[in-house]
Amino acid sequence: MTKHLTYIAIHLLVLSSILSCTSGQNIKDQEFVNAKVYPGITCIQDTGITYSLYLPPQYDHTKPCPLLIVFDPHGDGLLPVNLFSSGAAKSGFILAGSNNSKNGMSIEQTTAVYRSILADLTSRFNIEKKAIYLGGFSGGSRVAGAAAISEGNVAGIVGCGAGLPNTSQKPVKKFSYLAVVGNQDFNFAEMKQLDESLEQASYQHHLLVFDGIHQWPTEEVIPEIFTWLRFDAMRQQAFPPDRAEIDAFIEKTDKEATSKAREGKPYQQQEIYIMMLHYLQGLTDVAPLQSEIGRLSDDKDVAAFREKQNQLLSIEQDLQRRYAPEIQQKSIAWWTQEARMLHSLSLKPGDKEMSAVYKRVLGYLSLSCYMYSTGALKQGNLSEAEKYIDIYRLVDPSNSEHRYLAAKVAALTNKPDE
Repeated sequence: MTKHLTYIAIHLLVLSSILSCTSGQNIKDQEFVNAKVYPGITCIQDTGITYSLYLPPQYDHTKPCPLLIVFDPHGDGLLPVNLFSSGAAKSGFILAGSNNSKNGMSIEQTTAVYRSILADLTSRFNIEKKAIYLGGFSGGSRVAGAAAISEGNVAGIVGCGAGLPNTSQKPVKKFSYLAVVGNQDFNFAEMKQLDESLEQASYQHHLLVFDGIHQWPTEEVIPEIFTWLRFDAMRQQAFPPDRAEIDAFIEKTDKEATSKAREGKPYQQQEIYIMMLHYLQGLTDVAPLQSEIGRLSDDKDVAAFREKQNQLLSIEQDLQRRYAPEIQQKSIAWWTQEARMLHSLSLKPGDKEMSAVYKRVLGYLSLSCYMYSTGALKQGNLSEAEKYIDIYRLVDPSNSEHRYLAAKVAALTNKPDE
């Protein structure tokens, strides 16, 4: 009887080993279907790491393919993969979204996740090493930036809603940077300043602004992002310049600039020329664009508009500095009146730009209240947490997060009805 049981145990152990090896082989040699989204691919060498995946329709394992790895602040890799898949399909990019990297992890942890995903992708697919790009939103954008700075194998970054991480480390090598931000995003001023810094440091860069809040880019912006990626990959000599694609871009955007000139909007005309310059540098002669940008800089209306933009940014930064300490110092009664005033100003008709300033300030206060609330909860200071949650509710009433935090406080203070 004992010998029989021992035999069965050994047989099961061997069978388990065979199945394990076979399973691993199946994963490694799996036939992936082009133009299909895979929600969770497990890394062969690091089974604790998974990523969402999209292969473009034109992927051919005999030809190197450009790659974009994206990071969501909540570890939801499927969200950006679904969002970017249409652009990846047209542009021929492999797309991968991390399901592990999220806010709260250290730079060392998120960079290790990046390494595992990249190693897995390069073991499975034919990746063009000159065209490895990273992207992310909010905290995910800083994750992408951290990896680009430390790893040195990254051609460029698509940073959405937040800039580079706060680190003293110098980049191993330069990378291109496409900053993408909503005009009502509380990080708008940060992205503007980053764009100016990249210009001074002679980085290949551009700032792409869309109509939105602190969020992943809207679908309308995706084609512009992938045009940037394709042009930048051509600059990196990952594949030959596509003259027809470049000429089509020039014709389309030049018509848009001419249209703005006819409408009497020289500032918007200049903005289009600046965008063309950033996209086309290294691909064609940009001297005519530089000449037009310089000419328009002398236009009094353009100069006045730029001065106003600088004033608006200054007002926004002053308001953020003013309100930062008030979250801890002022009463709920004070914040009730102040929040009402800010909401009123954010909806005031007639000056969309000033309205956007107040929307961004409210967004900044919302994030600050979230951080104060969660910090107080972690420290067990429930009375302080309640205060910050109440302010959070006043400055961002439509956000569901403060309701969840209030429910946590109610549970901890034994108030089941709340």
